[in-house]
Amino acid sequence: MPQPEDTAPYHAFVASLRAAWIKENRPLEAHLDITYRCDLDCQHCYLDNRTNWPEMTTAEWLNVLEQLQAAGVMFLVWSGGDVIMRSDFGTLLDRAAALGLMSRVKTHGGQLTAEWAQRFARDKVGRVDISVYSLRPEIHDRLTRRPGSLVNTLRGIAAAREAGIPVKISCYVQPSTISEIGEICRYFEDMGCKIVFNTNTVLDHSASETLAYLQLTDDDLVRARVEILRAQPSGLPKRLSELPSHAPCAAGRTALYISPDGELWPCVNFPMALGNLREKPLLAIWRESTARASLVAWDNDQRTGCHSCAGSGMCFYCPGDAFKKTGDFRLAPATFHAATRAKMRAWEIVQGDTFSADDWQSVPAEEAKPLTRKNFHFPIHRAKRGSGKRVGP
Repeated sequence: MPQPEDTAPYHAFVASLRAAWIKENRPLEAHLDITYRCDLDCQHCYLDNRTNWPEMTTAEWLNVLEQLQAAGVMFLVWSGGDVIMRSDFGTLLDRAAALGLMSRVKTHGGQLTAEWAQRFARDKVGRVDISVYSLRPEIHDRLTRRPGSLVNTLRGIAAAREAGIPVKISCYVQPSTISEIGEICRYFEDMGCKIVFNTNTVLDHSASETLAYLQLTDDDLVRARVEILRAQPSGLPKRLSELPSHAPCAAGRTALYISPDGELWPCVNFPMALGNLREKPLLAIWRESTARASLVAWDNDQRTGCHSCAGSGMCFYCPGDAFKKTGDFRLAPATFHAATRAKMRAWEIVQGDTFSADDWQSVPAEEAKPLTRKNFHFPIHRAKRGSGKRVGP
């Protein structure tokens, strides 16, 4: 049975909400990283510091929830780190439910007990998002660098399903797991879970090349996309030129991100400082930030170099990723073009000849090169008197 967010009426409803909230210049959804602490140590984690990051107190987070509701936010995503590492997470989740905010929880699932699942159900958590990298412990546990983590995660997924909570599986693909894609898809779909595959390694928060060694090669990306298309058949996406003008994504327009220490960004993968909640109210930051104003003023109409690209429908243009790699969210790095060409190749392997010679020539073919950015400023907030206080054990 499809989950509500998989249906056309749901998407139409959310689209209408976004249009109304944009008109009123209000945020609709918020991603809250309440801690960066985690009991796993995943190789591909983009968090530079999972142990000493300053965190807002319980009282501060409760105040943030009040501000979010007053600003018009309806949807929350709770994440980290792992949210269950915060001893007060249950208190925060209860308060969000009392305020009428609709929650989704992202977790590795290893600490998701039956008791937590029942609490999620009581607080009407709409979905739990859980990462699984392989069905083989020797592969999954190698990526998490924690023996036994797959067993614990599968137990957490079962607890959520037993409590009646929809589960979405996020599978980060590596060369060693490409051959598993079909099996993983069938396994979780048979459990009633939605599953998405991620073939991109996200840069760490300081935009360094530390995780570059994990990025799939062009050939591996083609192999992975072929297996994904075979496991999850889909139609050819419309090109950018065929779409009505709209923003590349919701970041900074109807969506916002709040870091553990109260820093506000457009998105978790878009570390552009807008302001800090320890210094200024949320709605004031939202409406007065000049950085956000520059982002909102930019839309797909201005992506002039993309309109003639035959692969633009297969390109997920991430402004945050562009910001990290080029310093300008408007400037697409070569990695975007390389990934698009790989997806086009995979499409033709599965579906047959689709793109003409002119189509291929319309996609920039420059080689993806290592980053050349220097002195990237990561917007960590430091209180004037110290570096903040962590909450919980």
